[in-house]
Amino acid sequence: MAKYELLKEIIKICSPGTQLRLGLENIIKSNSGGLILLMNEEDIERHKSIIQLGFNVNCEYTAQKIYELTKMDGAVILNEDVTKILYANVQLTPDPSIPTKETGMRHRNAERIAKQTGKVAIAVSRRRGVVSIYWGAFTYVLKDLNFLITMVDQGLKAIEKYSASYNREIENLNTLEIENKVTVFDLCRTLEKAIAALRTSEEIEPYIWEMGINGRLANLQLDEMIGDLDENLHLIVSDYLVAEGIPQDDEVDLCVHHLTTLKDKELLDYSKMANFLGIESQSLLTEEMISPRGIRMIRTVTKIPNNIIYNLVEKMNSLNAIKNANPDSLKEVAGIGEKRSVSIIEGLKKLGDNKKNYFRV
Repeated sequence: MAKYELLKEIIKICSPGTQLRLGLENIIKSNSGGLILLMNEEDIERHKSIIQLGFNVNCEYTAQKIYELTKMDGAVILNEDVTKILYANVQLTPDPSIPTKETGMRHRNAERIAKQTGKVAIAVSRRRGVVSIYWGAFTYVLKDLNFLITMVDQGLKAIEKYSASYNREIENLNTLEIENKVTVFDLCRTLEKAIAALRTSEEIEPYIWEMGINGRLANLQLDEMIGDLDENLHLIVSDYLVAEGIPQDDEVDLCVHHLTTLKDKELLDYSKMANFLGIESQSLLTEEMISPRGIRMIRTVTKIPNNIIYNLVEKMNSLNAIKNANPDSLKEVAGIGEKRSVSIIEGLKKLGDNKKNYFRV
């Protein structure tokens, strides 16, 4: 996750509306190409054996200055905050044994220096006008803004479709849970829709980062569509993952990881999805009945703290047992008194009443 967040910040540093992006665009327009490193003085000292410093510039960064300085041979070094230009005409001699898939000398040096130092290297192709960002083993090529807009628009439309399907399925799952009629098929179909929406969201997020100021509205729209979908996915898994008692957070996280990394075709294989949940079906998935613990549903109908919900679920074992319990038995659970016991029973009853006219699509 730390690497994912750092990559996000690196892409955002180069996004439209930033001073670095303006400088990169000036370099592209001049057809001169360039190689830029982001590192501080201590990093330069640490790697002095492969970095031969040229001119000590040590001045405030501007798009005009970086454009002029990249006209010289060698690389330009900026500090990691992109507020100062430290050196220009820098010669780089990274380890030639470090593997690289690049062909041009500038890009080969950029990839190798990034891998060897763990710092960010940005190479601007002179002929193609392409900006490549290297950081450790990561490589990211900046896209054309029109391409980004098209991809984000298509992604948002797909997420809207998946989210609508998920909302229908979660409504159906709510009804079936209250009636204690959930099948493995019902569960997996709900998970499939949630995962498809989240996966598409992750695919277009880097495009939105790269759009910079142009992606603000798209980011707001994405947040609105996704909402608390990731949290709900974890809650669904917590309800159905086969385990002794309530599954631990790391068990839930691992299961969610397995589910969300399934290939597109595997995502439609509900039996494989059920296996990750520890469910061994002895009959057709549409006939195999399963019962939720009730963690998600109790959170839906009440505002009880999580630790008390876990106490309740651990004692009662299933949502169906909680639904059919009387207030006195619920009050035996630590943290639940008269008010909370009534709130739970009435909340579940109200939800059941609201769903009784719901017909499965």
